[in-house]
Amino acid sequence: MSTELVGRDDELATLGGLVTALPASSAAVIVRGEAGIGKTALVRVVLDGAGSAGLRVLRGACAPMSGAVAYGGLDPALMAARSVADGLVEPSASSAEGRARAVGATLAYLRELARDGAVLAVEDLHWADTSTLDFLAHLCRNLPESGLLVVCSWRDEDTDPARASWLGEQLRNPAIVDVSLRRLTLQETVRQLADYPAELGETVYRQSAGNPYLSSELARGGARPSASLRQVLGSRLDAVAPATRQVVGIATTLGRALTDDELLVAASGDAAAVHEAYESGLMVRELPQGWMARHPVLAEVAYEQLLAGDRRALHRRMAEHLAGLLSAHPSAGAVAEVAEQYERSGDPDQALLWAVRAAQLAEQGFAIAEAGHWYAVAAAQWDDAVHTRAEVPAKLALLNAAAGHLGAVGQPDRAMALLSDLSADTAAADLVVSAALTRSWLAMVLGGTDDAVRDVELAESLASPDDELTWARIYARRAMVIATAQRWDEAIGPARAALELGTRCNDTRTIGTAQILLGLAAVLAGDIVEGLGRYEIALVIAHRLAEPEDLAMAGVMLTDFHWRQGDTEQAARVARVIRRAVRPLMLGRHWLEDVMDSNVVAALYEAGRWDEALDWLSEPSGPSELGFFQGVLALVRLARGDVTAAAELQDQAESLVERDQPQFVALYGEVQTRLLLQTGRAEEALQLALSIAERVSTTLDPLENIDLLAAGLEAAATVAAPEALERLVSLLKAAITGRAAGAMVAMVEAERSRAIGEPRAESWLTAAQEWAALGRPYDEARARVHAAEALLERRTGPEVRRTAAEQLRAAKRFAEQLGAVPLLADIDRLGQLARVDVRVDTGRQTAELDGAVWPPVLTEREQQVLALLTEGLTNREIGEALFMSPKTASVHVTHLMEKFGVQSRVQVAAVAARLGLDKP
Repeated sequence: MSTELVGRDDELATLGGLVTALPASSAAVIVRGEAGIGKTALVRVVLDGAGSAGLRVLRGACAPMSGAVAYGGLDPALMAARSVADGLVEPSASSAEGRARAVGATLAYLRELARDGAVLAVEDLHWADTSTLDFLAHLCRNLPESGLLVVCSWRDEDTDPARASWLGEQLRNPAIVDVSLRRLTLQETVRQLADYPAELGETVYRQSAGNPYLSSELARGGARPSASLRQVLGSRLDAVAPATRQVVGIATTLGRALTDDELLVAASGDAAAVHEAYESGLMVRELPQGWMARHPVLAEVAYEQLLAGDRRALHRRMAEHLAGLLSAHPSAGAVAEVAEQYERSGDPDQALLWAVRAAQLAEQGFAIAEAGHWYAVAAAQWDDAVHTRAEVPAKLALLNAAAGHLGAVGQPDRAMALLSDLSADTAAADLVVSAALTRSWLAMVLGGTDDAVRDVELAESLASPDDELTWARIYARRAMVIATAQRWDEAIGPARAALELGTRCNDTRTIGTAQILLGLAAVLAGDIVEGLGRYEIALVIAHRLAEPEDLAMAGVMLTDFHWRQGDTEQAARVARVIRRAVRPLMLGRHWLEDVMDSNVVAALYEAGRWDEALDWLSEPSGPSELGFFQGVLALVRLARGDVTAAAELQDQAESLVERDQPQFVALYGEVQTRLLLQTGRAEEALQLALSIAERVSTTLDPLENIDLLAAGLEAAATVAAPEALERLVSLLKAAITGRAAGAMVAMVEAERSRAIGEPRAESWLTAAQEWAALGRPYDEARARVHAAEALLERRTGPEVRRTAAEQLRAAKRFAEQLGAVPLLADIDRLGQLARVDVRVDTGRQTAELDGAVWPPVLTEREQQVLALLTEGLTNREIGEALFMSPKTASVHVTHLMEKFGVQSRVQVAAVAARLGLDKP
């Protein structure tokens, strides 16, 4: 075995097994570890073995300055596939649809290669551009059934949060094998340095701590003391000529092998310097296509040693050389290489021209993040590029393009910073209008409604009265911004205007946005038929446009609709369908999917399907840092008793409370109130609930505040604060309407009685029945526990104790099914204190649960339903008389039949008449 691979027996066996299994399976591997740990050596051995076995080997690499070169890590390996993809995509295709087709063509190319077995390797992925990362993540989620091995290397080091998040997502993907390389032991280091005296190996190990590359370099220098790998490599570079250091340094700017000509350009034509770089072992012919630094860190150190003037001159020479090699129709990556060199050369005029060209080609190649980057670079060069401004778009147009692209790929903060100054004095009015609309959307995404509205007003002040298309988009943006802040009375007018003008101008996207907004307004007004119809129109438009944002927004609205209707299964189905449509267009996850998925998890939580809720986001691509999904998931964790996990999720959702959008603030308040209650800080919970209620009291949407009110009521009752309770009810009165009105009225009465020290079991029993009718078992179980507590506290006698036991056992059955650990503990504790048997007989119902309490105890609402039933009213008529839905009335009738032990409505009426219970 090569000394480079000492101590890597297990890793070699793992990778070798994957190569051997290629004809029958596919796999993906990330080889990771610190600089110098041996990642490149391990990957090289695997690829050499694959090549010897007759497998097709495709190899790419990334470099420190290649992070904005679209598909820079893949182009060398997949150039043929990229060329095929370019020929399949119509220039008129939307950016998302075009990217999906291009990616599809590349995947098809890989599947074709996989028939005979192929390995795709991309090294130093920690430097990769966004498009490369997105493609590889998508590929690893959609590997061919057999024949393809993807091998990537990743240097463990401090990196930007986006890349760190990407790595975390990939390591959660069960299809990816994580090969994390450790440092070598003393004995392994001595074996590695077998060609040197044994005592040198021990000395080297004390300095290298088992890093193989550092050990090798120290041994070459006789184990001269050194504090770090960079110092050791620096000493190697000090021994060669300055021109040779430039040859090595240029390798850090391009993520591929370098040709002989490129090395000569780096050395200013000094062939001796190129030969020295090779003969000293600093550069190696790693691939048939050219040369690479012996180690990436070596190239970094060489570049760092160059003086500023030498660096600029080096970049200019390389830029001119690369520009001269471009074909008539170059790739986005090739032009980005030139742009990168000119930007670093300090020539603003050339940097401006090439950055714009790189951005435009990235757009055409559907590399959205890289397009945004290069437009931002171009805008940054604008002020200093006095000679070339006339050849490119205006500065604000560049900034707006950059912000739009970066916002589309989930970088709203960076995008917002680009549009910090929108001055009508320095730019044409139409440019300011367009940029203001872009910035208003970004502000809305970040939760700043006031800022978003101000930008809409700026656009309105500058838009031409005759420009109907622009006004259609302005109206749509205004409606969306204020609707997101729950200001529906203000949103409906602009939404209707947007629909009218959008239809007149045939602006399909604006029409879809208006339909979304008017659909939600209809749902909130109780017209579910109109609302659903408008949502479905918007979804059809979104599919036709193939824009991920529009599809995801339709998914948000449809899952919200089905959640409101209590149709959990349909909400989940819609989310799955939308996800399948969005993912090929985005490759990664769209931030609006967080909202869509949070709707589904909320529905699953309410329906008592907690295992499904916790497993809902099982895909490797995790939620964004905006916190929507984390907040809802924290509720499930709390109910399960996992306070630590809930607190961690709530920390991730903390930004929700900083937004001025009531629905998200209310979610944060609900979770935090529950968290404080569960950790014994009821007074803090009450104060928090009150402060959040003050902020969200303007919302007219009952669904958003139901659970915040319920949590606040519990806190107020726990600390016996009736005045605070009434304040909460006053602030959140909208929550006591809508589909859950019966349950919330009963909850208010129940917690009110508890707050004044006179708990009413009847109110809790009514609440339990109402929650049961809504299909919310956890809320029903909690209400039954409180009912039992009230019965045991305020009454005595065997019948009351049997009724309390009945309620506790019913609650316990639910709690056991849900895995609600804290609630189970409360039930058992209450049973022990009251000396009530709460054991659940799973084999048969006990006599107590089967009607031993006679006459049966009825809640106030059941008595009301019974009185109307005995008069011969139908469920619909009962619902209308008692202001409840026919479904809720039906549930009450069913419970009455169960309590009376009969099979029909007529029998209920007959038994009630005999017992004298037919009058309220």
